[in-house]
Amino acid sequence: MLDSDLLRALLDSLPDNVYFKDRESRFIRVNRAAARWFGLEQPEDAAGKTDFDLFTSQHASVAFQDEQEIIRTGRPMLHKQEMETWPDGRVTWVDTCKMPLVDHAGNTIGTFGISRDITQQKLAEEALSRERDLLRTLINHLPDLIFVKDAEGRFVAANEAVIHALGARRLDDVLGRTDFDFFDAALAAHFHADDEDVIRSAMPLIDREEEIIAPDGQRKWLLTTKVPLLDSQGLVVGLVGIGRNVTRLKQVESDLTAAKEAADSANRAKSDFLANMSHEIRTPMNAIIGMTELLLDTHLTANQREYLRMVASSGESLLTLLNDILDFSKIEAGKMELDPSRFQLRDSLGDTIRSLALRAHGKGLELAFRVGHDVPDALIGDISRLRQVIVNLVGNAIKFTERGEVLVSVECQGHDERHAELRFAVVDTGIGIPLEQQERIFHAFEQADSSTTRRFGGTGLGLAISCRLVELMGGRIWIDSRPGRGSTFYFTARFEVADGKDGGELPGKLTAISDLRVLVVDDNATNRRILVDMLSNWGMQPVAVAGASEALAALRDAVTAGNPFRLLLSDVNMPEADGFELVRWVRDERALTGLPIVLLTSGGRPGDHRRRGELHIAAQLLKPVKQSELFSTVVTALGVSPLEDPTEEPATGPAAQVRSLKILLAEDNQVNQLLATALLQRQGHHVAVAHNGRQTVEMWSHGDFDLILMDVEMPEVDGLEATRQIRQRERQRGTHVPIIAMTAHAMRGDRELCLAAGMDDYLSKPIRSQQVTEKLVRVLERREVAGGDESTAVEPAGEPAGQSVESVGELVDWKVALRSVNGDQELLRELLEIFLAQTPELLSEMKQAIDRQDLATLRLKAHALKGSMLFLGPTPIWQRAFRLESIAAGQEGGDLRDALAALEPQLATLLDQLRRYLAR
Repeated sequence: MLDSDLLRALLDSLPDNVYFKDRESRFIRVNRAAARWFGLEQPEDAAGKTDFDLFTSQHASVAFQDEQEIIRTGRPMLHKQEMETWPDGRVTWVDTCKMPLVDHAGNTIGTFGISRDITQQKLAEEALSRERDLLRTLINHLPDLIFVKDAEGRFVAANEAVIHALGARRLDDVLGRTDFDFFDAALAAHFHADDEDVIRSAMPLIDREEEIIAPDGQRKWLLTTKVPLLDSQGLVVGLVGIGRNVTRLKQVESDLTAAKEAADSANRAKSDFLANMSHEIRTPMNAIIGMTELLLDTHLTANQREYLRMVASSGESLLTLLNDILDFSKIEAGKMELDPSRFQLRDSLGDTIRSLALRAHGKGLELAFRVGHDVPDALIGDISRLRQVIVNLVGNAIKFTERGEVLVSVECQGHDERHAELRFAVVDTGIGIPLEQQERIFHAFEQADSSTTRRFGGTGLGLAISCRLVELMGGRIWIDSRPGRGSTFYFTARFEVADGKDGGELPGKLTAISDLRVLVVDDNATNRRILVDMLSNWGMQPVAVAGASEALAALRDAVTAGNPFRLLLSDVNMPEADGFELVRWVRDERALTGLPIVLLTSGGRPGDHRRRGELHIAAQLLKPVKQSELFSTVVTALGVSPLEDPTEEPATGPAAQVRSLKILLAEDNQVNQLLATALLQRQGHHVAVAHNGRQTVEMWSHGDFDLILMDVEMPEVDGLEATRQIRQRERQRGTHVPIIAMTAHAMRGDRELCLAAGMDDYLSKPIRSQQVTEKLVRVLERREVAGGDESTAVEPAGEPAGQSVESVGELVDWKVALRSVNGDQELLRELLEIFLAQTPELLSEMKQAIDRQDLATLRLKAHALKGSMLFLGPTPIWQRAFRLESIAAGQEGGDLRDALAALEPQLATLLDQLRRYLAR
């Protein structure tokens, strides 16, 4: 029986296909790998089938003939590469060994075989063969000189181009000879010296420009690369060379250099003249504008004031022209440089767009902007030049749009840890630009309408300057437009992602406002979409309508359905009935009396402040709305602090009622030991600590515990194996101690693994007081129903102490940390001290493990580091430790040293900040 079990275990653990057949080639038995290969659910499903039931006759016939030959002759078939053809058209390859199956009497009763999947190997061999033929064809037809030399400088291979360049007739005239046989002694010695350097240093020589006199006497320029040729032992046995004839390119380059120098000289003279003239004119212009403003502050007649306003307006227009000319001259002279600094994209863009809002409102246009959710907010770049481009494009859009809207949107085109490439779009509903004129509008002093009677004015420099600025920011600019249908100007820009927390990022979903229904009212579809996106991103449930009548009907219907709206967000300027009229209707409805209302307006009107007070309007925002302002206004209108996130209320009621228990805590991490022990003792429980799975089993065997809290990842014996051993011994005793798993993974499938090992429930780290209490009640209920003791009420710990904890940035989520210790500041300080003491040692052990390529130890140490910081919240450092653990465990691809290098500086910063906090 034992031999049978061992055989079954061996067969089912083998990755190769193992199968047994009778004399008629019917399957008697297969292992699990073979069943999976055949597409069967269980190995037993193969019994009685033949290859004709699984494969096409093409393969099944050959396999049948092979097996009959083995049965007839008794000779095995070893390592035959078989092509398997399947009914669905698939083709696979296996390396197969088949042998006669003999009974105790020595009679051949069938065959048994082992097949190994070599499909990928065969495909690789075929691909390699194709690549070899392709490479040979390419080399012989390339115009470049390609050759191979041995360590003595003798040619051992060359393509047709080399043979022709050396003046030889065929390859045999080149093989075995050296450069001294084809070139003069000085040039050949130069080539030989380069060859020796490559062979001696084993370092390539890349793109060496060489002037040579060919055997036919012509002067030529070659761009030569030589790389060392290594044998299977890694020893340099020669070199491979590639030479490209760049004689024509060198001549063109020389001609272009001369022409460029002449053009640059003329261009610099022009730009210097423009710059000097701009500066000379700016001085008297500043005096004209300044004196005009002073005069406007004196007592003047109506005509005098009108004349002076015209002078001031003309002066500002002229100053704008001078600024454009100065910027253009800097760009042309190559003196324009970016001045990068840290900025918050959403707020900066909002302020820029808002500065143009009055101009748009004066023409009756809607002006809005939208930033994608995946766009990082904290960036490093030249915000003043970005504003200049945005102002120019939006200003043009407003200028050339008589009715409709102007929308600015930002999307993320590419994003990594250090850089982000953003795409900006300025969309208008204006006059549009004909296709034939779209290309030249980005040229200096050009406009789509270049006639002297054009209506819109302008210098024609704005787009040219914007184009150059965008190029300086690593992007490009283009347009999509049709006459009469509006225009969309696109441009991309590349920014560095700033370190630290994005100041403009808002909580993705606050519990205090999540799932609250909001009614959005705006006659402009673009504004409705933007507002709905913002509100949805915070977990709210927005519903949008286009007018006041629809809004009132929606509010009434929601009340009738028993699911009323909790906030009304309405535009002021709407046709038919404006926002104030809608609010008046709402206030007349008894069921809607207390509804919070926020109004959005493009510009204030006389009496607005008074009406807001009379109608009890919570707030009014100026359009276009900035995300940060909208968020603050919404939570304030709802009476919630933006910092509140009551994700965990103190446990009350039956869930908080549990008698004092004797608990065995199995946990190897010192930080987690202290945290769990403190929380359990605060609830009145008695706690004994085991440091690994083996010790847990021993302490359980000699103690009387009501419950075990079992960490899953522990040294020597893990939590799953310790649970299995306890359950096995309990079957002999007839007892059952409740076991609750504790793990930092909390991934799909972990719960099932814990329950399969015999655990009663599952608790993810970091553990919280309320969660522990609820789990204890749940796992003890069955025991108490069966006749256990009456529970003794233990009141939960109170709210966190009033002493505040100052934030040290995004490296610590102090709310999570405080909730982890149930507000106990002293316990938190103890945990931090332990964490500070053990982390440097863990870091050192991880480095040593990487040096030794000891992945098992590295995974355990990374897991320990990750577990010890869980009480600080799921911070970026925790994520990096988790990634390092995943790479070590083979669950994720990546370089271990790179992963540790990304973790180490943040960890050092965290430790330094925690030391400063503890020193206060």
